[in-house]
Amino acid sequence: MERDQAVKFMHDLLRAMVSKKASDLFITAGFPPAIRNLIREAKVAQMYSAIQTGQNFGMQTLDQNLTDLVRRNVISMDEARTKAMNKDNFK
Repeated sequence: MERDQAVKFMHDLLRAMVSKKASDLFITAGFPPAIRNLIREAKVAQMYSAIQTGQNFGMQTLDQNLTDLVRRNVISMDEARTKAMNKDNFK
């Protein structure tokens, strides 16, 4: 039971961390097979890397999305830093 709860928690956490654009993709198309397998197998440490390299599937990490928003001058570097997972990326 604990494993099922942990997997559901990670699933919910990942959905909350992705950008609106990526979230819409997941809602309409579901997670790509690689991510579904990692969730099912509870390989949390590998999920972030899979998302980082999954841009051809429309995936991106929160920090990747924040970087894009800063580059397009949608948000400031300071605002991105407050939301980022790795704040060192936004100095």
